[in-house]
Amino acid sequence: MNTSNSIKRSNSFVLFGRALKNARKDFWVSVQVLLVATVVLAILFYIVEHTAQPGEYSNPWQAFVWAITRYIGDPGKFAGAGPVTLTGRYIDTLIGIIKILIFAVPAGLVANGFKKAMDDEKRRIQLETFTDRMHKAFCRKQCRHTLYKVVPRFVSIVDVQAKQGMDTKDILDTVAYAKDFRLRNLATSQNIVEHPQDRLVVEHFSLESPTSYGCCIDRGSNVTIASTSSPSEAGIGNFAYYLAQFGGFNYISKEFEQNPDSPTSYYVVQDEGAEPQLADFMADLRRLSGKGKWTIFLLSASGAEEPVYPTQFHFVHKVQEKLGKQPTTTLHEETFQTLYQELGTMLSDDFSLQADQDQYHKPVGKKNVGVRIGAGETTDAFALRIAFSVTVWDDRCTAIQRKMAEIIHRNLEPQKPFEEKKEWKENGNGF
Repeated sequence: MNTSNSIKRSNSFVLFGRALKNARKDFWVSVQVLLVATVVLAILFYIVEHTAQPGEYSNPWQAFVWAITRYIGDPGKFAGAGPVTLTGRYIDTLIGIIKILIFAVPAGLVANGFKKAMDDEKRRIQLETFTDRMHKAFCRKQCRHTLYKVVPRFVSIVDVQAKQGMDTKDILDTVAYAKDFRLRNLATSQNIVEHPQDRLVVEHFSLESPTSYGCCIDRGSNVTIASTSSPSEAGIGNFAYYLAQFGGFNYISKEFEQNPDSPTSYYVVQDEGAEPQLADFMADLRRLSGKGKWTIFLLSASGAEEPVYPTQFHFVHKVQEKLGKQPTTTLHEETFQTLYQELGTMLSDDFSLQADQDQYHKPVGKKNVGVRIGAGETTDAFALRIAFSVTVWDDRCTAIQRKMAEIIHRNLEPQKPFEEKKEWKENGNGF
């Protein structure tokens, strides 16, 4: 019982502190207004009383002292004789009204701030409940091709409304409140010739090992799967996460956008010190990569390009000639070519999908994140651009990830056994 009372008292103090914080700006404005009013009235009081009582009010300072002492009852008897003129008495009356306001206005502001703090706390508790409901909306679904149970890539707003009893405002507020949800318009993943219709969905992403920029999972693997553009590219974060999980690879992903109005990708790094989150990302990426290790950067191929390009998987590992470095970002070119051939054959034979090497994308430049970590000089890395038709719309996505993971594992990490873990077939909500 004592513990409960202590918690309640603690919560009351917290709410009171929030009330003061909420009222701080309005309180300061009101103090400024009252102070200015007092100064103006003191000057007027001096003008009218100085003529009538030059001995009592010989300078404006004495009138200002009189005005201030009217607020506190003049305990030191500094106020002087008081007004004798009619105008002075009117001013005295106005000062009396301000005296009431000095106590009434702050009390009202604090009360209003306290109400707002209570409303905010009530809403916070509601959003915690809604967050739990939202996670339940991402109940793992069984892939019919692999029998693995995975988190849906997206859940539509309508589905959340129907299944979780949340209205649109609740959904939007929950997405803004929780750290592992974001809104996505799937129309951005389609080409204009497809006449895409706006389709607003909620995307859920993993924060298994949260960082300032998103997620970093170190599984002690020689292979790291990196997603540098998850906030701005639909489906690629989910694809990268499960590819890394199925293969037992390290996983690093940018999930938080510092400026939603100007989204950026960590695939091209202008300045590593531009923001603390980017610096943290690069530090973790360098820790996971290094000599004898491989880093695979997953990105989306533009939706506008898909009708033009006959391939869905683009392997990018050539370096611009002007860099004067090894012509590829891979040290072990033979291993890369073997991996490429096996992946290309599997994608073609099993899924009727096509792969190519650097045919539709420019070679990487000096600002490329792989070049930044020494790709082609001290470590191996390459980029894999995947069409939205695969990462967003293909219901065989889990099977593709599973088979890709096995081939990557066999070629880049043959010393470890490829495992199928029990949790891939367990029920659950979210990651």
